[in-house]
Amino acid sequence: METINATVSSRGYIVLPARLRKEMNIKAGTKVLLSREENKIILQPVTSFTQKLAGLTARSFGTNPDEVKKYIDGEREDR
Repeated sequence: METINATVSSRGYIVLPARLRKEMNIKAGTKVLLSREENKIILQPVTSFTQKLAGLTARSFGTNPDEVKKYIDGEREDR
């Protein structure tokens, strides 16, 4: 496991290095899951359900997560 140094700001912010964000496909708005294991903090990116659905449906309901969400919302209104 590679070790990367980061500094916690006075407000508790941590900036993830660009290389790590790129490798892990972490972008602005990406949800993350934090867990604690003894004296370690583990940070994991969480893919939204609509992003997973957009990939699984192979463009059947849209070409991106926003289009899939719009489709789902439209189906909900019809019910």
